[in-house]
Parts: sequence; C-alpha cells; structure tokens
Amino acid sequence: MEDYKTVLIPDETEIEIKKSRFINMVFHIETEAEAEAILAEIRKKHYKATHVCWAYVLNTNPRRQKASDDGEPSGTAGKPILEVIDHRELKDVLVVVIRYFGGVKLGTGGLIRAYGGGASNVLNHCTVIKKQFSDQLEVVVSYASYGGLSNGLMEREVIPVNEDFGENVTLFFQIPVAETNGFLAWIEDKTNGTAQIIRSEPAFVDVVFTL
Repeated sequence: MEDYKTVLIPDETEIEIKKSRFINMVFHIETEAEAEAILAEIRKKHYKATHVCWAYVLNTNPRRQKASDDGEPSGTAGKPILEVIDHRELKDVLVVVIRYFGGVKLGTGGLIRAYGGGASNVLNHCTVIKKQFSDQLEVVVSYASYGGLSNGLMEREVIPVNEDFGENVTLFFQIPVAETNGFLAWIEDKTNGTAQIIRSEPAFVDVVFTL
C-alpha cells in the first residue's frame, strides 16, 4: 500500500469569466457510488446550471478515473479538470465545475482554460492531506525508562498520538511502514530491551500536506 494525497473535506469557490459563473467544488470520495451520489445532489441543487462538468480519480489498482464534459465541446471541460487532478497527484478526489452561461461564448481554448482554472482555483483553496500507510504501535515501558525515552522522542521529533499512565506507561504511535523497523530498533536500544511492543495491523492515517 502506497501513500497518496487527497483532500480533507469538501470545499467550494466561485469565479466569473466573461459573464459566465463557474462554481468549483471538490470532494473526498472512495468509490464510484459516492461520486454518483454527490453528482446527483449537485444536479438537483443546480438544476438551472448550463453544464455540470466533473472528473474523479480513485486510489484503486489499476487506477480508476472518469470525466464528463456534460454537453460542452468534447475535451474542453472534463479532460482539463482531470489533468489538474493528475498534475497535483491527487487520488480519491472528485472535482466538479458548474457553469451558468453568461451569454458570451468562450471558444475551445477559453473553455479549456476556464474549466482547468476552476479546478485549480478550488484545489488551491482546499486542505490537502497525505494518506500515510502507517503501523499502529503500542510501546509499554516502565516509569524508570519513560523519562529518557520521552527526551529521545523529542529529539527525533516523534510525537505519540496518545499516552496512558497506569502501572506502566503505554505510548501509542502511528509510524510510516517503511520507518517502523528502524524506529523499533531505536526503542529497543533506548530502553535496553525492556520495552513491550504491540504491533497492530497497518492503516492509512491523515497527515496535513501543503501543495
């Protein structure tokens, strides 16, 4: 399983180009069914819109992607949106650009710039995260070992996601899979082999990422 970038929460922006109104939206999705449900709601809400154009990319193997021009000339709407998603290396993302026609035709080049620009506009505005495939670790140490381990963690800039102080101290970590073995070797060395390690199934965790 590889790390990948996606969006944290839905976001929306709006731009106007030659009297046409473009409403730009982005959503985190994980299935085609989710994408279709969102699109159905958007079409219902914006039933007076001239075009509802979109593209999505799913984190599947092989990668699943789809795009729609929704009545705009072929290749002038869905494809530019998809290219923006690809350029930013995002997955599990749906981008929708809604157009309310303002009476002035934009031409092929103008449409490509408008739809690609709308996708870029909302992705510039939203919060992007990295889905990091990480091991879930519990490290149980004595109070005598805790002080030195805590100082060492601060030096390494590794912060436990939680700490539990009972009969012993239990530290909870989410460590990138590729770094786990090195981290555990360091724990063993730092605690003279006295730490108890509990390793659960790895999972994706969210890390805020700046484009």
